[in-house]
Amino acid sequence: MLGHFMCQLLSYLVTLHVALVDAPDMVRSQMNFKRHSLTDIKIDIKVGPQEEGISLGVARKLIVQMRRANLNDFDRFKLMLAKIKRASLVKSELAKLKKQSA
Repeated sequence: MLGHFMCQLLSYLVTLHVALVDAPDMVRSQMNFKRHSLTDIKIDIKVGPQEEGISLGVARKLIVQMRRANLNDFDRFKLMLAKIKRASLVKSELAKLKKQSA
């Protein structure tokens, strides 16, 4: 019966007898080597974050730039008022902390 033969990718060795296996039609799971027949085919797959991708800081900066580009005058005015209010709160809390420590 050829129906239950399928191509699977050995992703990661969990123990000496168990591996993490991927296949297109199944969920990633652990399987014992007794259930597999290994071949000589090998694919080099890099694990972990890659250097070519966009960094998180750059992505955040681009999102902020896009949001600011879409603001109208009233939105910029509201943003300015919110920044002033936040700065005054920070300044008053900092003054309280300085007063307590002195």
